Amino acid sequence: METKGSMDFRQVVKLLVLTGLLALVVVHFAKVLSVIEKILNLLTPLIMGFVMAFLVDLLVKPLERLCNKLFKTRKNVSRPFAILLSLIIVIALLFGALLVLLPQLKLAIEQFVVKLPLLLDDLENAIASFVSNRPAWQSAFTQAQSFFGEAGEKLVASIPSFADYALGLVGSALTTFVHLAIGVIFSLYLLFGKKRLLFQANRLLDVYGKPRYTKRIRTIVAVVNQTFSKFFAGQLLEAVILGVLCTLGMMIFRFPYALTIGAVVGLTAFIPMIGAYLGGAIGFVLIFPDNFKLALLFILFLVVLQQLEGNLIYPRVVGSSVGLPGIWVFAAIIIGGGLWGILGILFGVPAVASLYRLVRMDMAKRKKQTLKGER
Repeated sequence: METKGSMDFRQVVKLLVLTGLLALVVVHFAKVLSVIEKILNLLTPLIMGFVMAFLVDLLVKPLERLCNKLFKTRKNVSRPFAILLSLIIVIALLFGALLVLLPQLKLAIEQFVVKLPLLLDDLENAIASFVSNRPAWQSAFTQAQSFFGEAGEKLVASIPSFADYALGLVGSALTTFVHLAIGVIFSLYLLFGKKRLLFQANRLLDVYGKPRYTKRIRTIVAVVNQTFSKFFAGQLLEAVILGVLCTLGMMIFRFPYALTIGAVVGLTAFIPMIGAYLGGAIGFVLIFPDNFKLALLFILFLVVLQQLEGNLIYPRVVGSSVGLPGIWVFAAIIIGGGLWGILGILFGVPAVASLYRLVRMDMAKRKKQTLKGER
């Protein structure tokens, strides 16, 4: 009886402590958010490094298995060799994409800069000729001209503030570059020390964790790791499919810059749902100076392609790879995007898929226990 009473007392103390902490968080919510934001800023390079290591490790795993077959007598060199080969492949793909994209982007931007003023003059002359015989439209056109003239003067007057904004962007870019460099170094430590880190984590769980909770933690980590790996592999495959379809479609319909825009659409399609539209906006800007009608037709083509991809390819390629029904894929994208923007869209699907799989496993376990109890 004393033991039971002492256990009840400890539970009451825990409840009071948790209630007090919750009250402090509610009262000082702004300060708590500020502290969390500072901690996240400090951890940003480490988080970036962890994400990079996780993505590169998707390529390292099959290469390591291949190296184990090649180096049967010296398997200790398989993982370092697979990591170096993976980094070489990733860097080669990035440089290859830049070598393909940059020359065409440079040409498109030069043409855009040269042709845009001419297009604007032609547009203004066309509108002027259209409203010249329509007095009711003339006043509206004059008001529009004065509005854009005032907007241009304000834009010129605000050049100093734009300069400050540009300096802020440069500072932010430098900070991002430093974080990225630290993240790359940290990712290399994670990749080369993966086995040792996993051994240490398992050792900590065995020493300090209770067997019941340790088993649950390992199950959750295994499910999350498998789900995220399959999702990003499926997302990469989906982005490649969309990029290839966009390039082939643009070549068939004879749109300009097919290779450049197709590659951009494929790269941005790694962001679920909205990524292809970001690439489409870049494509519209590139085609617009050549032919305005073609630019509009390109947007129509991309919308149709994105609808086909979103309803047929994406739920099957990505949804099936994570074991999540198509309706939940769309729900995860909508909810994740509404809560955390692009990061929520990118990580929402695998997070919901992990939760979905864990719930199914728990339901199956409970059902099995119920059937045993009935027997």
